[in-house]
Amino acid sequence: MAKITEDYSQHQQPQGGKKRIGGNMTWVLVVAVTLFVIALPTMVLLLFGMLPSMVALIIDRSKGKSAAFTVGAVNFIGVFPYIMDLWKGGNTLDQALEMLDIFTMLVMYSAAAMGWLLFMSAPAVISSFVLVLQQRKIASLRKQQKSLIEEWGPDVAALTEGFDETGGKVPHELENSSAPPISEPATPQ
Repeated sequence: MAKITEDYSQHQQPQGGKKRIGGNMTWVLVVAVTLFVIALPTMVLLLFGMLPSMVALIIDRSKGKSAAFTVGAVNFIGVFPYIMDLWKGGNTLDQALEMLDIFTMLVMYSAAAMGWLLFMSAPAVISSFVLVLQQRKIASLRKQQKSLIEEWGPDVAALTEGFDETGGKVPHELENSSAPPISEPATPQ
């Protein structure tokens, strides 16, 4: 029975632990070619406007492609108003090529730059926000600890023999404490 499940699991995973991307790329190419045939002016504007997003997709080696996602979303925000103007004005290839002037490209690429800025600054902002939340939680726990000490006495806050986070022994602080010392944990064999 173990041999059968082992053989079955080998058929489910691609060889070498690599993902199969051939099927996905085929669908991407089919959709891209179809869109180029159906909506050529829009695709030309998207191609030139979304170049920073394509670069972000190529250089982003993270698993979730967070840089490509962030830059692409904000870049698309910069391209979208010009796509709307293109659709309102007749949706011709000449109109799409006329829209690709220096000001239009500056707006589209500045939006992509804002995406990079957002990607670079967001971790620092979030980590400082989490730090403030943790400090508030520590202050709340210390206040709660003081009220417990006032209610139950100093024995509540006494350290007993045990282990700290690094695995080192913590000395027994109070010899005459009414609380029994913590015994050493059993080590697995």
